[in-house]
Amino acid sequence: MKITNQKRNFAIEGTQTISDCIEYVETVLTGMKVPKKLIVRSCLVVEEALVELLAQKKAEGEVRIQIRRLFGDASIMISVPGEEYDPYWGNMKFTETDAFDAEEDEERDRAIRAILLKSYGEDLKFSYKGEKNRVRIMVGLEGQSMLKKTFMVLLLGIAFGLLLKLLIPQAGVEAVSTYFLTPVKTMFMHALQIVIAPVVFFSIVACIAQFKDLSELGRIGVRVMGLYFLTTIIAVTVAMAAFSIATPGEPGFALGMTLDESAVASVPSTDVDTSLLSTIVNIIPSNFLRPFLEANTLQIIFLAVIVGIAVGMIGEHAAFLKKFFDACNSLFLTLTTMITKFIPLAVFCSLSLLVLMMDGKSFLALFGASGTILATVFVMIMVYGLLILILAHLNPFTFFKKNRNGMLTSFTLSSSSAAMPTNMDICVNKLGISPKVSSFSIPLGATVNMDGTTIALTIFSLFLARAYGVEITPSTLLSLSVTIILLALGTPGVPGAGLVCVGVLLTQLHVPVEAIGMIIGIYPFVEMFTTMSNTTGDVAVSLIVAKQEKLLDLEMYNSKEKKKAS
Repeated sequence: MKITNQKRNFAIEGTQTISDCIEYVETVLTGMKVPKKLIVRSCLVVEEALVELLAQKKAEGEVRIQIRRLFGDASIMISVPGEEYDPYWGNMKFTETDAFDAEEDEERDRAIRAILLKSYGEDLKFSYKGEKNRVRIMVGLEGQSMLKKTFMVLLLGIAFGLLLKLLIPQAGVEAVSTYFLTPVKTMFMHALQIVIAPVVFFSIVACIAQFKDLSELGRIGVRVMGLYFLTTIIAVTVAMAAFSIATPGEPGFALGMTLDESAVASVPSTDVDTSLLSTIVNIIPSNFLRPFLEANTLQIIFLAVIVGIAVGMIGEHAAFLKKFFDACNSLFLTLTTMITKFIPLAVFCSLSLLVLMMDGKSFLALFGASGTILATVFVMIMVYGLLILILAHLNPFTFFKKNRNGMLTSFTLSSSSAAMPTNMDICVNKLGISPKVSSFSIPLGATVNMDGTTIALTIFSLFLARAYGVEITPSTLLSLSVTIILLALGTPGVPGAGLVCVGVLLTQLHVPVEAIGMIIGIYPFVEMFTTMSNTTGDVAVSLIVAKQEKLLDLEMYNSKEKKKAS
């Protein structure tokens, strides 16, 4: 594979430096044949990062930009001499009751910029070395390549399984399953189990610690977060209702086809105390480490929430602890990214095994569960329309017509973060939403608003519990709902994060984590639809809040022709 490495230094000359750097990045990425949407996204991040880097600059020195393409992905490295600073929150202090009342409030702008940068997760890394602030930006080519590879091996896995089943003698099938397919799938599942507890804990701690700052953004921040929380609750409710209506698969159908006897043995008996009182009492662990050793999901989440709240309440040590938990979160998300690079291989082996193990009814059950998710996603999109009609008193059909390009972009890229530039442009230049709202709500939504993902987590976890014959009681549904809502707020922003979250829920339901193997093959396809729902919810909430705050250009919203914001 060809390795590209280009460098250039720029004199520090105020805003002109930023313009020159962005033009250089755009030119180089275009020469590398990077898709236009990823170029726009990368230039947006470069611009926001440079504003912060140049604010800390020293009188002497230059901006250095290095763009490298290696192993299928591209990265942008920027370094600027200056004082070390917190790249996300720094020493911001909010003194006004509503930070959005001031037209030119510098702290508000920094807070919004921090949210935007933080929403890029592991694609954006800051560091300080040699008296220089440095930032590394991943362009995102590898993510698109991973999606294509996964779809390719999905078809190959089914074809290979059919080939084994129809043309190869039974002895040969057993040899391939025993010495190749099953070991690879098992190793992937074990690797996934390694990161489940720490990823959930550190993601939620970092997220809750962040809310301490977000709460000071004022009335608009409260309304945005309140609506995101409301749509998440609605998504869980609608998903549970859809599953109860569709009920894909016969109870316990997976028990007869699993190749792992220990997985069958791990399904609990029905005499376990699952009462509501017992669930509430047992949320609080008697030992800090025991929840991690026993993989007790609710207790891990409880610890993460109280630790995240406490981090913001301990004064001078808060900044250090935030950096520490962010570093731990980054560590385990990086591990997760490394593990999920093997998803295509895991998909191939899992689908081949599924073809060998499943009969026609079982395959129909799996596709029935996936179809239930897609149907629920479209119901949720209709809910957004109703909320726009009821809460904002606006025509929802106008919203969907003007937002269709954003929905298509999210569907294609399968990433809320990658679709942010398109969604923010639609908010301002098509829907007439003030940047005061959209520049805050869209990046924040890419981090905490995961309605579509919530739907997939709910239906897949209930489907797999049903497949393994696990009885779901009302108290179990309640605790499951709480867990899913909290996971939606702290879902790791890396490829394959949904599979990690499904593993968390299966552990809580006492379903073997190996059950994830049943959905690995279909999950990338489902994820495209759930991402579309996630970002549509972000834009819908932005529209509602803008209307309520009188920060919506109604003439632009109702116009039939595209207008550009002045």
